[in-house]
Amino acid sequence: MSIASGVASVPVGVPHATPRRGGPRNATAKPHIPRRPRLDAPSAWAETSPSAPSSASSATASDARDDLPVRVYIEHTDAYQVVYHSNYFKFLWRAREAYVFGGGLASALRHRTGAPFDPTAAGWDHLDVVAIDDCVFARSAVLGDDLLVRTSLRGIGETTLAMRQEVVFADGGELAFAATAVVAPASATGATTIPREIRGWRAGDEDGIDGVDVGTGYEDPAWLARASASASVEDAGDCSEDDEEANEDPEARVSSIATKTRVTLFESELSLGRARGASDADVLRWFERDRTEAIGGSSALSALKENDGVAVVVSSMDGFRCRPGNVVGSAGIGAGGASGGRNVRPAVASARSTIEMRRRNIQVAFIQRLFDEAGACVARAEVVCTCVTRDGGKPTRCPAALAEKFEAMRRG
Repeated sequence: MSIASGVASVPVGVPHATPRRGGPRNATAKPHIPRRPRLDAPSAWAETSPSAPSSASSATASDARDDLPVRVYIEHTDAYQVVYHSNYFKFLWRAREAYVFGGGLASALRHRTGAPFDPTAAGWDHLDVVAIDDCVFARSAVLGDDLLVRTSLRGIGETTLAMRQEVVFADGGELAFAATAVVAPASATGATTIPREIRGWRAGDEDGIDGVDVGTGYEDPAWLARASASASVEDAGDCSEDDEEANEDPEARVSSIATKTRVTLFESELSLGRARGASDADVLRWFERDRTEAIGGSSALSALKENDGVAVVVSSMDGFRCRPGNVVGSAGIGAGGASGGRNVRPAVASARSTIEMRRRNIQVAFIQRLFDEAGACVARAEVVCTCVTRDGGKPTRCPAALAEKFEAMRRG
């Protein structure tokens, strides 16, 4: 199991739960062979266009939610048939598109305002992710699993929509993954504004039911305006808007970064193409490379498993922020002339991390940033990895040699 695998978060000190289908709650060193997928399962069509109709379009004034079925194929998994952690964000991406452009959002707003709303008529072409928070890796999904991605509208601001999304197992509704995403609707040529008549809506769960209308009050994240003005997420404050270090000198933080991994932005690296650049899932893949390099590469991960009986797995993520419009900006895009606006050469970005040991050296927190060619911080996140036993998937202390290496890197 690599550091990249999306697996369950096991709270420290909590008794180890009974595993699903006989396997450990966390990924193991031995491949898990799932039950044979049923070709007639309800979600057999789920890998079609994101605009495919959802299985449970229930966007009403009370819940404002849509469910999109997804089946786990080989392309979504790692070497142990466990869903690769960044692929959950691809599932969320599809569900947001299905919800916003497939009628779920329009239905929710029609119930609230009584007026029709057409995102396409409003000039919306796509949704740019600007923030992801409160990520929970609750249980591993594996090859052949049928999932539902549940999308609930949480708020509408002047330039952003907030949504809570959950990936659950279709056969029982058990949670696999959840996150809150903030997206900015954009036209084909750039950012756009949200119609005034639907701004300010906010949902709450004061009585325990998501989607209860508590009136107006939702506003765009405060850091977003600063990031847009400065073209750098670094200037928008740290992962938390309440972070006391938010006003710290950015250069001072950069100088303490312990790792640096170069990323050449070939077109194949950019899920959204040359014009729009990278998706949030792309950035998380690059962050994973930097975490792997910090440990010492794939050979070091293999040695941890074979010699120490320890796997290092992603257990949570918070504070994902990225520059509005395009994660990697326009670095490397020609300005015209003989190149006709095409890339003269692939741009280069760099992923960098600082490292913190937590919970008595059971967890390793990577505070990660992505910088474009011009040196601007265009994305960031705090990714927490947990050391677990190879065979049982139980939390364990980081091997001493690796902990010492991290400490040396942290000290610079």
